[in-house]
Amino acid sequence: MRKALLIIVFLALLALAVFPQNAGSAQSGYDKNTLDADKAKGDQIAKKISSIEVLAPLAPVALSPFFGITCLSGASILSSKGVLPENSFITDNKALNNPLVFIVFLALSIATSLPKITAVSKGFAEAADQLETYAGIISYLAIFYLGTVGAEPATTASTQQVIYTAGILTFTNNTLLMLASVINIIVINTVKFFFELLVWISPIPALDAIFESTNKVVTAALVAIYAFSPYLAMVINIILFLICLSIFKWVRRRVIYYRTLYLGPIIAKILGRTDFSPPGHIKARIAAVVEQGSPILKVFPASKIQKIKKKEMAWLTAGKDALFLVKLRLLRQPKVAKIDTANAQIEIITGLLSNTIAINSEQLPKPVNLTFSRVYNRQKNVIAAALKPFGLVRAESPPDSARAPGTAPQPGLA
Repeated sequence: MRKALLIIVFLALLALAVFPQNAGSAQSGYDKNTLDADKAKGDQIAKKISSIEVLAPLAPVALSPFFGITCLSGASILSSKGVLPENSFITDNKALNNPLVFIVFLALSIATSLPKITAVSKGFAEAADQLETYAGIISYLAIFYLGTVGAEPATTASTQQVIYTAGILTFTNNTLLMLASVINIIVINTVKFFFELLVWISPIPALDAIFESTNKVVTAALVAIYAFSPYLAMVINIILFLICLSIFKWVRRRVIYYRTLYLGPIIAKILGRTDFSPPGHIKARIAAVVEQGSPILKVFPASKIQKIKKKEMAWLTAGKDALFLVKLRLLRQPKVAKIDTANAQIEIITGLLSNTIAINSEQLPKPVNLTFSRVYNRQKNVIAAALKPFGLVRAESPPDSARAPGTAPQPGLA
């Protein structure tokens, strides 16, 4: 239901942006002469083409933000010299039609792509991938602004007059284009990032280089299609967006799962972070839904537990008389699942890539396995102490092959 609603909202934004309506045309459409009517039709066609040309190149920008903008800049320079067909969005765009912009984004593309070629360095590159996505979004919005809002008043005055009202909120056509652009880039980029993570953790050699090279080739091909046929590029972008949107929710859960477990320790090491206790606002929200609730750590259930889905991030919380899983949600009530821990056996298992809390109880239909990140390795004693009131706690050390050299086995915790 939510997926269908998001599709409807996106298509509505797309339709309003591509087919804008002038607010005053309804009351004065029948008293204009033929010349004014023809001029209005021409303006409408111009707006439609401009909107399509703005939205059509979103797919390559989403697949590879820096390289996509590099290709658009190159296309803009070639278009201004007559090598490529004229395009009202990129040909005279102040930001794209600039050799310095092309060089800067080409350098950023190389700097962010080379580490992804090998599995050893790709972890650090993926840890910074989110920064590239945000930078790509901001850069594209700046390019859009300079190409439309920042253009000469004579070319954009008619577009700026298009205003939509939704209750107390008002939106211009440019605002709707920006919103549609951000949604489009985030959805496609999230799905692409998921496949990048799968490639990274796969044991197949050279797969990282193949995937990254293919991604760049597809990005360049999409920009080439856009340069010659913005309408075809727009169709491809919509199809790709709808495919990604159909699996977005499932993919996003797993992106958070893999990012937390595998990239979390890398990011923590880069930032020098050692304290992972829950912040105050998390404690306050959980205390509001769980009596005497005190969050312990972030976990991911290995299977669905009541309302909490498999691999969905939740806070393992110590309540008044039981353990709870609390999934916090934006603008909605948290999801809460109670874990009956009567006569429970709780085991903290340290793994090579991730850790597990295994809970066995006579009251549970099956054992509960909760996966958590290695960033909590230094806090295992604290975690064990928080779990002790709910059962017999035992900590299992990693096997000798997974333990760091010179590290003594960790004794069990009672």
